[in-house]
Amino acid sequence: MQALQDQNNVFEHSKSWRSSADAMVLGDIFEEDISVAVWTRPEAPLVSQYYVDVFKSLGMGLRGVFSLATLKEEIPKQLPDGKSSAEKQAAIDDIYLLSDMLTTLFDCESVGVRLVPLSSAMCPSFHVDNIPVRLVNTYLGEGTEWLPKESVVTSPLIDLNGANTQGLTKNRLGQCYQESSVRQMNAFDVGLLKGKSWQGHEEFAAVHRSCKVIPGTHRVLLTLDPM
Repeated sequence: MQALQDQNNVFEHSKSWRSSADAMVLGDIFEEDISVAVWTRPEAPLVSQYYVDVFKSLGMGLRGVFSLATLKEEIPKQLPDGKSSAEKQAAIDDIYLLSDMLTTLFDCESVGVRLVPLSSAMCPSFHVDNIPVRLVNTYLGEGTEWLPKESVVTSPLIDLNGANTQGLTKNRLGQCYQESSVRQMNAFDVGLLKGKSWQGHEEFAAVHRSCKVIPGTHRVLLTLDPM
């Protein structure tokens, strides 16, 4: 599996995806043949420590649709207090920052927010989302995995006994791929994933899945949908 480890790279890309340490890369999602755009950014220690401290207090997490104004009012009420007010504020500020970026990028007024504490994979099978686009960001633990479009095939070569001769794995979408082609975001990487409801670009929906969560470890996932 190939993790995105290009914090010092200016730009990384393949045919169907883009990755850069420059946040402007997120705008590349509007390109017709791009299904995944990833802003690689460094970990924010205050935010990480906050989620370590409050993981058990997060309960079922946080879900709701908020305008930017209501987000700033409601998120502080819904997130538990940590050991440090500075850590909680840093966590709030980052959710607001990503929400602000999303509403600006897609010219919308509200965001669907989902912050989920996980002790196991939420969506362990490769799938596509039935939405136009989604922002994903992992605050704690490993990031989301996805398959570049150019790395999957729907008609692999088979031998006379029907066995796959290319060493490929088949997902539930009927696509075959090599395990080595799976890409993975790092914690704090911000990814935009096209869904199959992106008008006119349905065939470029991002094929992705939740990473495995090692027993005894935790993961905190944030997803934002433009509304």
